[in-house]
Amino acid sequence: MFGLILTEVGKRVSGRWITAVLLPGLLLVLTAGTAATLGHAHALNLDRLIAQTTRLGGWFGVEPARPLVVAVLVATGAALAGTVAGGLGELTQRWWLRERALTGAWFMRSRFSRRSRALADAERAGITPVAVYLPRRPTWMGDRIRLIEVRIMAEYRLSAAVVWPRIWLLVGEEARQPVLDVRVRLSEAVVLAGWSMLYILVGVVWWPALAVGVAVWFTGWRRARSCIAELATLAEAMIDIQLPALAGAVGVAAPETRFSEAEGRVLGDRLGKSGQP
Repeated sequence: MFGLILTEVGKRVSGRWITAVLLPGLLLVLTAGTAATLGHAHALNLDRLIAQTTRLGGWFGVEPARPLVVAVLVATGAALAGTVAGGLGELTQRWWLRERALTGAWFMRSRFSRRSRALADAERAGITPVAVYLPRRPTWMGDRIRLIEVRIMAEYRLSAAVVWPRIWLLVGEEARQPVLDVRVRLSEAVVLAGWSMLYILVGVVWWPALAVGVAVWFTGWRRARSCIAELATLAEAMIDIQLPALAGAVGVAAPETRFSEAEGRVLGDRLGKSGQP
């Protein structure tokens, strides 16, 4: 039985590795080879590419071992490219969710910042904005993640960072699945942005790759932005719905109607191990 489980897991891992790493890596290697052959001067010269491919085919036929060696090198390069793309994607995600701008508070105070635009919109609408809801981070995605904590604290006087791990352990697989699905899509968008940077790098010597890289980067950015919005909404919804169950699980009396700030403070004290009765 255990052997069958390992075999099935191996099939899934290998299948995912082929589709997520090897195939995109092979496409990048082929693009890099095309870039090295054509360059900027002959960027769209199909005849030149065909002629070079024909010569390469003749070179393969000289020694039977050459195709095998080249295939191993190409596969290795594709796998390395996949690893690099994943690392670049992680760096990109950190950049999108960063807390501080490179220019410090200067840009946030400028009239071009999202914070200044939000204040201007509120002034034109004749309303007083809630200060903690105004943009404070350099990116929209970073602020949307920040607002999970801010909104839960404002509504329940509870820290989302404290209650979320406990609610995650409390809910069943069915409730977790939408969050897991969005997280997978976010990871894919982030990796897509990582691949785009490699295409942009190839674009230094072949401009069509640069165009592709920029288009792929914007695609990854838009998908990540959509996933962040959905993930934040799901997280807030799960906390809203599961707070009474969490309170009951740790021995805090939950109200029959609305979960208020008073219950939130009591639950926060219990979860924070404050020692209050």
